[in-house]
Amino acid sequence: MGKKVEHPLDILREELQQTNVALKCAYDKFNYVTEPELVEASIYEISALKARYSYLLRCIKEQEPAARSGDRTVSPAAVAASAGKGGPVCPV
Repeated sequence: MGKKVEHPLDILREELQQTNVALKCAYDKFNYVTEPELVEASIYEISALKARYSYLLRCIKEQEPAARSGDRTVSPAAVAASAGKGGPVCPV
């Protein structure tokens, strides 16, 4: 049997959900660490996850109108952060 092909928008939504969970965990870690180095590391982790969340959300918003119209145009410059590891592409 053939492998089910997921829609790129569904993949982006799943990544957004995973990033949201990671962000909640990072905030929890920040609330419990006491060492200055760990506090700083938590701040950087939260900042990176917020940037990823914003990026994925923007990709989803850009792709939703295209999904409704059936357009599947993808810009080579709009590759998601995980695309290097076989992840989704953010269409423009």
